[in-house]
Amino acid sequence: MTEPVYSSVTRTRRPRKRRRQAINRLGLLILLVAVLLAFSWYQYKGGTQSAPRTEPFVAAAVGDTITITAGGDINISNALLENAWQSDGTYDFAAMLLGVAPLLGKSDLTVVDAETNFCGAPYDGENHKAPEALLKDLGQVGVDLIQTSNTMSIYNGADGLKSTIEHVKQAGLIPVGTFASSQDWQEQKGFTMVEAKGFRIAFVSFTKGLGNMSLPEGCENSVNLLYKDYNTTYQEVNQEGIREVLSLVQKENPDITIALLHWGSEYDEEISRTQKEIETLMLDGGVDAIIGTHPHLVGAISEKEHTLTAYSLGNLLSVDENPGTQQGMILNLEFTKESDGTKLTGWSYDPIYLADKTQTASGKYEILDTKKEISIYETEYIYRVREELYQSLLKSVEQIQSLIVLKEE
Repeated sequence: MTEPVYSSVTRTRRPRKRRRQAINRLGLLILLVAVLLAFSWYQYKGGTQSAPRTEPFVAAAVGDTITITAGGDINISNALLENAWQSDGTYDFAAMLLGVAPLLGKSDLTVVDAETNFCGAPYDGENHKAPEALLKDLGQVGVDLIQTSNTMSIYNGADGLKSTIEHVKQAGLIPVGTFASSQDWQEQKGFTMVEAKGFRIAFVSFTKGLGNMSLPEGCENSVNLLYKDYNTTYQEVNQEGIREVLSLVQKENPDITIALLHWGSEYDEEISRTQKEIETLMLDGGVDAIIGTHPHLVGAISEKEHTLTAYSLGNLLSVDENPGTQQGMILNLEFTKESDGTKLTGWSYDPIYLADKTQTASGKYEILDTKKEISIYETEYIYRVREELYQSLLKSVEQIQSLIVLKEE
């Protein structure tokens, strides 16, 4: 398997003074081109991603590859709502997402975790009610699937859960992990199958809990759960429920199985005993890659025999005062069809950083492509990145590099 490579950009010698003006003009041109390319992704990528497939499915041939990208937690607070609000009363998250549009849109399939509900106005960060415009903007930067099984799945009751599923679908995206009713769970068999590039990819999603709330009456199977005691102590793993879903998945004989797990503890990098137990259940049940969310911090990555576990991707879009929560990573997976099945043949990650509205020229919160922003600063193309932000980006790179390494036991 191809080893992930991330070489942090080291500070280079500054250009001589007589060359700065010319270099800055060149850099400005390059930056404008990059912005135009990102805008192109924003305008067009989402529409083509969600277009219905009309041609018959043709299975991938040996040697064919598919790439899957994943982003971390999205949690829309009142600070983000205020920043996205427009004078005409609408909400626009484009400026926040534009910097990572090329990262999210470069793969064949992209999934993110929306730790919020979409159930109409009035929108409120404290009640985790986000504008539906966010879904449109996510689709336009290349997102295809939304993980909806998480702490906030039933925060606004059964109606909020059902409304969220419906709004995700209306935006041309695919919800994963929640179901409008027990009947819907049975019809979908507890998972989501996606066909792309000749591959059949099964996405399963589970959450550790629901904010200490219990599933409403009539919605007993509406959310896939990792624990039997999901509303109290999270100590008794739901082995039977996990095995049931994975068994249903494998009966469909997918090429790839991806598990999206909302697990672990908030603001804690430690991997618990029950997480290890769940990881074993998943891998033994045919899962090829586990993608974790919920801690809001970047976690370790473990690789074993063509399988990968990313314990936590950190935040994608979330304003949080806790240390380390302003950074995250976008995970990239490559799978290849081989004579004896489809295997994980490569992975990499892109570090990202949420810049505060006081740190950006736009006055908006912006998710930054950390490597690109460091490079812009060090080559002095244009004074887009201030010294304080540059130092924060360097520190973030070092932290992420140290966090993702997990030695095999």
